[in-house]
Amino acid sequence: MKNLTGRGKVYAAICLLSLVFSYLIVTLNYFPYLGIALSFLVFLLFSYKYKVGKQKDTKLYFVFAILFSLLVFIRGEPLTTFFNLVAAIFFGFLMLLPGQEKNLGFTDQIYAPFLFVLKSVFTRSDYYLEFEKKTGNSKIVKWAEVAFGILIAILLMAIVLPLLSSANPFFQKIVLDSWNFFKLDNLLRLIGLQTAFIWLVRVGFFVFFIFMIPKVISLINKNDDYSLPSEFKKENLPLLIPKLILAIILIVFFVTQLQFYFATDETLRSLGLSHSQHTREVFTQLSLVAGIVLLLVYNSRQESSFGKLINWMLVVQGIFLTLMAFKSDFEYINAWGLTYRRLYGLTFATWITGIFVLFFENFRHKNVAALFVKKTIIFSGVILLAVNVLNFDYLIYHFQKARTGQGIDYTYLSMLSADSLSYKEQIVKLEEMSDVDSYSLDVYDNKNPLIIIHKIENLQNKYSKFDLRTMNLLDFWQYQQIKSQDTKQLRADYEDTLKILNEVRKKSL
Repeated sequence: MKNLTGRGKVYAAICLLSLVFSYLIVTLNYFPYLGIALSFLVFLLFSYKYKVGKQKDTKLYFVFAILFSLLVFIRGEPLTTFFNLVAAIFFGFLMLLPGQEKNLGFTDQIYAPFLFVLKSVFTRSDYYLEFEKKTGNSKIVKWAEVAFGILIAILLMAIVLPLLSSANPFFQKIVLDSWNFFKLDNLLRLIGLQTAFIWLVRVGFFVFFIFMIPKVISLINKNDDYSLPSEFKKENLPLLIPKLILAIILIVFFVTQLQFYFATDETLRSLGLSHSQHTREVFTQLSLVAGIVLLLVYNSRQESSFGKLINWMLVVQGIFLTLMAFKSDFEYINAWGLTYRRLYGLTFATWITGIFVLFFENFRHKNVAALFVKKTIIFSGVILLAVNVLNFDYLIYHFQKARTGQGIDYTYLSMLSADSLSYKEQIVKLEEMSDVDSYSLDVYDNKNPLIIIHKIENLQNKYSKFDLRTMNLLDFWQYQQIKSQDTKQLRADYEDTLKILNEVRKKSL
């Protein structure tokens, strides 16, 4: 290390990080929450350290990427985890992008990360094992390229050798003799096929990281244009007539929608509609209007007073529909409690309303479109942070449980993730209902009690062989509450109960 130049030390650090990352993110059976979170955090800090010319936006995107990386470890609900991963990657890419001379629009923000990855593959790395003292004719060996070449060669051998062996028995004999000569069968049996596969995947990630990370660190400090090519932006679309016709149709539509959404239950029943159909219809219309406003109004370049009037009308119509969506969703929640769909419906309506307000303000003050784009991205990040903080699973169980016509929907509650911190209460309820004779859907509306039992056993199995890489904060918190819970007798009782119920149903049919 003493003889390495500055760039050589950076490359050595990248090699070490690549080794750690490949170990942290490749696990067996369980998702590596902490492994991925730590890998993201370390990479973000490392790349931020070597990025020059940190602008205000760069720092803001860096903070968002750090927060969502932490939330990957904190939250365990699958959909929320997916959103957090996407957000961490997206804001991470925005942080990595060099300063742009031109402001980026919506399509540019989507296009830029993909272009950045593509350029990273083909860019020349500025970092390699470089020593201060060089002999006269010494050449620089780029170990990342050597390792990458070896990996590609191994993959080619894995594909080509079986194909050629199947086509030529003489060649097949040579391959089998070589395989036996090196005693690869004994090696695989000694290591274990599963273990060998896991380590092969880790080697693949390691080579990928030492190939890509130096290029990424090199590219973040090179000025380049990441906007969509001008060929795709040459002409403005003639949108005045479509917007005018659409505005007229929506005016008529909203008049009828007022009658529909403020109709009484008797009127809805006479039309053959239920509350759920009512709510779904609102959000279908909301999605359409949101798309209309963002695609038509945002892409409009009308300078005439009439064109501006149509834009204002479309924005107001979009806001009007979101207000009706809020009304319908709140009514449904009051009637049947909270669910993922209803909470995400409120979140979507809030997000759309916020975008409408941002566009309204930007349009009124005649600001550049890029400012609206930045505010929308930041607002979207704030909304997702709020979703994480509110913890929908916890809200559903502890504040307003999902209900059906028979009462509390225990079937739905049993499908909540460990983020709800409800497994202990649910298993206690199961113990109370463990008497087969007292089991009735009218008393305990749980069509499959084995779901919550399986979730508890899965947590117990996961942390009985503790792997720090797969640890999740709320997951582990929930485990602490149920780690000593014995589920064997309950499983046996409810398996027998479900068998009896199934037999009764078959006889009734």
